[in-house]
Amino acid sequence: MQERSQFRYSTDNLSERARRHAIKSRESLQIAARLYELFPQVLKTLKRQSAGKGAKSDREALVHPEYLQKIEQYVALLGEGLEARIQFETHRMLLQAMQSQNAYERARLQGQVRTNPLK
Repeated sequence: MQERSQFRYSTDNLSERARRHAIKSRESLQIAARLYELFPQVLKTLKRQSAGKGAKSDREALVHPEYLQKIEQYVALLGEGLEARIQFETHRMLLQAMQSQNAYERARLQGQVRTNPLK
């Protein structure tokens, strides 16, 4: 039988960590979504500021440092949000596994579970 010492966290600690990651994920993904919505507006503003016309202003706006900075910021926030989401899911699954193992151990100690199901 495996020992409980393999788990570094208590169930309360895991619950708290999962909650913090869920909050961080939600916040980061909401900000990233808002930035994504603003891309057309930023692009339109940069096109107007461009010296060129038509396709030339489009190209200048797409490679403008301000637009590239917004894209980098969006990618960073999206990455943070997704990483926090994965951390949340991982902590939640570990918590569920610990709770399941605890329930099994309680049932086994009360004699409700056979140790050898073939008998």
